[in-house]
Amino acid sequence: MESVALMVTDTLTPRSNPFVGPRSFQTGERLYGRDRDLLNLHYLFLAERVVLLFSPSGAGKTSLIQAGLIPRLREKFGFTPVIRVNQEPPESLKNKENFNRYIFSTLLSLEETLPEDERSPAERLAELTLSDYLTQRFQAEPEPNREGEQSNQVFKALIFDQFEEILTTASNDYEGKRAFFDQLGEALRDSKRWALFSTREDYIAAFEPYQATIPTRFANHYRLDFLGADSALEAIQKPAREAGVEFTDNAARKLIDDLRRVQVQRLDGTLEVEQGRYVEPVQLQVVCYRLWNGLSADEVEITEGHITSIGSVNESLSAYYAEQVKIAEETYQTPQRLIREWFNERLITKQGTRGQVMLEHEKSSGLDNDVIRFMESAHLIRGEKRAGSTWFELAHDRLIEPIRTDNENWFPANLSLLQQQASIWQRQNRPESLLLRERELVDAKLWAETHQPELLPVEEDFLAASVQQEARELRRKRQNRIISILG
Repeated sequence: MESVALMVTDTLTPRSNPFVGPRSFQTGERLYGRDRDLLNLHYLFLAERVVLLFSPSGAGKTSLIQAGLIPRLREKFGFTPVIRVNQEPPESLKNKENFNRYIFSTLLSLEETLPEDERSPAERLAELTLSDYLTQRFQAEPEPNREGEQSNQVFKALIFDQFEEILTTASNDYEGKRAFFDQLGEALRDSKRWALFSTREDYIAAFEPYQATIPTRFANHYRLDFLGADSALEAIQKPAREAGVEFTDNAARKLIDDLRRVQVQRLDGTLEVEQGRYVEPVQLQVVCYRLWNGLSADEVEITEGHITSIGSVNESLSAYYAEQVKIAEETYQTPQRLIREWFNERLITKQGTRGQVMLEHEKSSGLDNDVIRFMESAHLIRGEKRAGSTWFELAHDRLIEPIRTDNENWFPANLSLLQQQASIWQRQNRPESLLLRERELVDAKLWAETHQPELLPVEEDFLAASVQQEARELRRKRQNRIISILG
């Protein structure tokens, strides 16, 4: 699910929160801070017919399409569906001869624009090519209007969102993907059909083997970047103003400067904080949403004091991280401590910089890939393809401190001494000096007896090593006493 800057509906009540959490804008909601991008993309699309829109993860492609582009395109195109190619087909169709799951998913998306009682059965869709479907559905085209111009219903615009899913869904299905692009290219040879493809920037090179059949071979493209300082200022102040609250210049700029901080490593290895050029929209949205919720009902101005007292960037990002970890725990039945340790130990280095994890089968550095993909969809981490492999890292330097702080608060409050010490012991290559002794060991054994199902293998190893260490020390003490008596 793509997330983007900030939104405000046209029907806000005076105290409605004009900022939302990490979700995309919807058609009918108002988008601020993207006027230039919207204008450029709109004109490019009308002029070139087939366009590839790309951006870093979380820059807001889906929101730009849904809240900005689609309302404009409807002036020319009566048909502007948003298509996804990742829908899972029924088991009964998967082994059907010539069945293509990506075409089937495309047709399902197109069918969703029809009333439910007018939709075709899945078995019928599975037999159609994309060209056949489009031709049959729109065979009765309207006549030209009285001025001699063609009705806008003649032209059709197909919008493929999160198009990188054609690469990531059933990743080894090369023949199916090639057949999909062949059908897509055939359909787009009709000059009355337009197509916009929206994808993450790091997947662009992976389309190269399939682009030969596409008119223009994706030569026409537009890059959407994160929010610059001026655009971020507009995205902060205008929604608040529409809702009856003035977000002061000083407060907004303080927030922007905080969100665009990045760490730069010098030649001597030291780290220095600098102002980056851009703000990540999802972070801006999360912080502003929490800030707004902290206002009292009668406040009509947001000042620098609010940023410090109830809307600090660190607190907002920490709270967002904690919320997503909890959701992941409940959704994927994965203990929070595993997720938090993965962030602490794999994605944040001892020096306080971003670490990286390579995607592996089922689990990557000990964490289920489903959980990792969830964290990616929440824009806490970002995946990037390099040399045929996918690597994950934190989405932004600005997340390091809030994540560390929240983890430091969570572990003592939720884990026993045994669990905490075992984690440190593992990170430091299991030194004997960290093993539990005396009263601490007694308490740990009592805790383990009543929490056996919760113990991780490393914690069992740590407890066993502590018990063995205690036994060795007792033997040494007895031997020393015997030697002392005999002496």
